[in-house]
Amino acid sequence: MAKNNFLAFCHVLQSVYCRLFLIGKTHRIAFVSLLSLLPLVANAEALSLQQAVDKAVSQDDWLVSSQQKENAIRVLSQGMTALPDPKINVGLLNMPTDSFDFNQEAMTQFNVSVSQMFPAGDTLRLAGEKYAAQGDQMPLMRDNRRAMLAMEVSNLWLTAYSYEESIKLVKQNRTLFEQLHEVVESSYSSAYGRAKQQDLVRSELELIKLDHRLTQLRQAKENSLQKLSQYILPVMTDGNVSDQDITLKTTGEPILITSSNTLASDSLAARLSQHPLVRIVDVQSNTAQIDKAIAEQKYKPEWGVTLGYGYRGDDLSGKDRADLASIAVSVSVPIFSSRRQDAQVKAASLQVESFFSEKQLVLNELMAKYRVLTSDIRLLDQRIRLYQTKLLPSYRESAQAMLNAYTSNDGVFSDVVQARIATLNAHIELLTIRIERFKRLAELNYVMTQGEEVKLK
Repeated sequence: MAKNNFLAFCHVLQSVYCRLFLIGKTHRIAFVSLLSLLPLVANAEALSLQQAVDKAVSQDDWLVSSQQKENAIRVLSQGMTALPDPKINVGLLNMPTDSFDFNQEAMTQFNVSVSQMFPAGDTLRLAGEKYAAQGDQMPLMRDNRRAMLAMEVSNLWLTAYSYEESIKLVKQNRTLFEQLHEVVESSYSSAYGRAKQQDLVRSELELIKLDHRLTQLRQAKENSLQKLSQYILPVMTDGNVSDQDITLKTTGEPILITSSNTLASDSLAARLSQHPLVRIVDVQSNTAQIDKAIAEQKYKPEWGVTLGYGYRGDDLSGKDRADLASIAVSVSVPIFSSRRQDAQVKAASLQVESFFSEKQLVLNELMAKYRVLTSDIRLLDQRIRLYQTKLLPSYRESAQAMLNAYTSNDGVFSDVVQARIATLNAHIELLTIRIERFKRLAELNYVMTQGEEVKLK
């Protein structure tokens, strides 16, 4: 009777596995919408993965620092267009040293002059544009940072989620082994039972091994949650990390989706050209072109204007002397410095060309990453289908056959245990493959940042 109850329990457990891992339809949804089905609970507040990403972004100190740096650069760009400060000279000229009498000599005067320099060409305007271009990098760097945070938080979330689901699977199988242990124990204690002592010892050993496996999974899960906490839990003002806890709570199940078709090379290049890393190189190239233009301005002369006023006293007979006014214009003649200027212009030109090569390098890396990820997703989909359509049914049939043989006294207990452990491992392997697929999607979302959402079917 006990064996029949145990057999019925196995059928129920198998139906639970079937509902848990077999999905009927596929859906075209974005990755973020998919992962929002998996909520995170921190401080008794349910947080979806997208909310966890938003929280990590909202309290990221690097983003705050980047914004402050951009503000500083913007302020500097406004000040760089101003002319240099004028210089005021005040002097007493041609004072006679025999008497130090201000009125003795006609050339003695009290002089005040103002000098103003004008930088060569459009140097001031270009300097302001250079700082503005440097400031344009900051928003793109923040976009890249947000995308990286989303990918990192997603990976940590999914790692913790995989351990959480593995714990559930092991617990379900432990319940199964407890039922099996009760059957073996009842059969062994019965006078008519055919269970052997080694069967009882083996069932107890498997329970202990499952407990150890649960402990390992809990430890791995806690480690993942601690890593995740650095992004979504605030740091206390005294420098100590907050003692708040993060708890995973899963509702529903991940929806199985397949990857989209690979984009054509032209479409892919156009889409990847909007990635923050590529656009940062574009801004750096613009900055280098401005540096080249500034270097070319040095071929043009710098101008200076000096205005002076000289006050003279009366002569020795008391006759009034006229005051003196002067104006002077100075200009630099870039003759002897042409070699240095040629080198600066050449270096700036080479720097511009280097950024063109760097942009192509970044694009090639992103394209290669895209192709690797889409290939991985496609192959992971094949593995998932293989597990769902062939491997898992075969494992279940094998486990059922071993159980039927044992319940009809035509099998050995070790075969039942091995078949059940193999079935558990197969379910965990399928879970691992699915999680790896989600992680590839998280990386693909980073690669496709600044474009449309990755379409999945």
